[in-house]
Amino acid sequence: MKRKHVCVGLGLFLAIILGCQASQAPRGKDKQANAYIQQAQAYESQGNLVEALAQYKLAQTLAPNEPVVTEGIIRLEQQLNELAEAHYQAGLNFRDKGKWRLAKKEFLKTLRYRPDHEKAAAMLQQRQTEGTRAFITHEIAPGESISKLALKYYGDYKKYHHIVNFNNMSNATRVRVGQRVMVPVIEGVTIDDLIRISAGVSAQPSPEKEAYTVHQIQPGESLAKVAQIYYGDYHLFPIIAKYNDISDPASIKVGQTVKVPRLEKDPEPVAAPPYRPEANEPQAVAAIPDAPVETAEEPQAKESEPVDQVAEYRETGIFLFNEKNYDEAIVEFQKVLGAAPEDADAIEYITRAYVETARAHIEANRLDEAKTALIKALDYNDDCTDCQALLARCRTIEAEALTEKGEVLFRNNQFDEAISTLERAVALNPDDATASGLLFQTYFQKALILYNKQDFLAAKTSFENAAAIQSDCSECKQYIEKSMAEYKERHYNEGIVFFGQEELKKAISSWEKVSAVDPDYKDVQQNLKKATLLNDRLERIKKSTTQ
Repeated sequence: MKRKHVCVGLGLFLAIILGCQASQAPRGKDKQANAYIQQAQAYESQGNLVEALAQYKLAQTLAPNEPVVTEGIIRLEQQLNELAEAHYQAGLNFRDKGKWRLAKKEFLKTLRYRPDHEKAAAMLQQRQTEGTRAFITHEIAPGESISKLALKYYGDYKKYHHIVNFNNMSNATRVRVGQRVMVPVIEGVTIDDLIRISAGVSAQPSPEKEAYTVHQIQPGESLAKVAQIYYGDYHLFPIIAKYNDISDPASIKVGQTVKVPRLEKDPEPVAAPPYRPEANEPQAVAAIPDAPVETAEEPQAKESEPVDQVAEYRETGIFLFNEKNYDEAIVEFQKVLGAAPEDADAIEYITRAYVETARAHIEANRLDEAKTALIKALDYNDDCTDCQALLARCRTIEAEALTEKGEVLFRNNQFDEAISTLERAVALNPDDATASGLLFQTYFQKALILYNKQDFLAAKTSFENAAAIQSDCSECKQYIEKSMAEYKERHYNEGIVFFGQEELKKAISSWEKVSAVDPDYKDVQQNLKKATLLNDRLERIKKSTTQ
């Protein structure tokens, strides 16, 4: 029996000691990993799945084998895949209705939820390459609509979306009489076919010398920028590259001259940019049929691009990056890396694009979006020093905000909430003396309140937590000793009172509490033995009388 109580006492002693240790705030990497996990769980509960996944991945860098992290990543990736697919299908629906601007937003959302979604990237890529095809210009006549143009030039009104997408129309029903629309070649319809069909409006071109404009490359210019200047659309730079037999559009130099060919069969040297209707302009005379467009039955247009496709994407991406259009630049570089994963220029620029995106988010205090962008940048370049510096800046900003919040909670005597908040601040920035100092004060004040309430073990734990932050706190050490002394004395005397009142079970319980923390305290072992023997005898007597 003695052996049994010794085991029980030892178990309670170990439980208290381990409990004290568990209550200690984790240090170093563990603290930071826990902070990331807590942030991930908070974002997930708010429905911010992308940000939650980013936090779990940050935690994974510090705690790769933590089950909570692994399960969280698997769970969120599955949910994000489902969201990505839903937005992709919505994008297809908008595309088939000729609403490319809305379709593009859905495809970009798809890539936000799942950056490696090949079909969404292909949709954006298809849209990109459409601008490189030859075309004629048609002026809308009374009674004409986009679907009628498709019927006239392609022999099938269902192919209207080729014209809609080529002209970047947000609403295919909003065309007006006199509007100039570009009609591109598609599979089975050549530029000569288009010219012949429109012969009643535009005369056949004479086989004279082709018209072009000579342009000298200026500092900061690229072929994409030249296309923007002359055609109003940087996507058309491959036409200039083909005309000048340039295999790598990114290789042009300052001072180099290039020939910019005329795109139309009109006298004008520059093609008119796509028409953008104003809100107060009249609606089209005829609308596109409501029947769904069965694009799946159409053969895809053949790609006959004269220059390396990867070089085109790279050139467009660099142009967009220099224009500070980082989101679209990222899409272009993703296309490059989809075909050439080791392309050094694309890796460098996509990393820089994500970094610049993160800077903008930080300036706008959108820290979650900033961290998401930086994690993506690190996926492409794990040696990105700017990424690490900006992540540290995010942690500092978050830590400062948490410290301010923790101080308010501390002043309002909300100690538990303050401790939780300040521990997160310290985990994000262990060198923040202000946060550490506030956390120490919170633990200490909480401990004093517990001590005065005679909750001595809880007070001892809180004093120990305070001492862990400031190891030179002599007052903490004194209170730890006083708390233990008061605890043992109180329960020892309590046991004596219960024993005198013949409440043996209560006496045993009180003395076991003392024995658990200090088996050698006074004569607690002898008292326990005596009370246990008497209690056993009484139990046997009770059993015998009831039989």
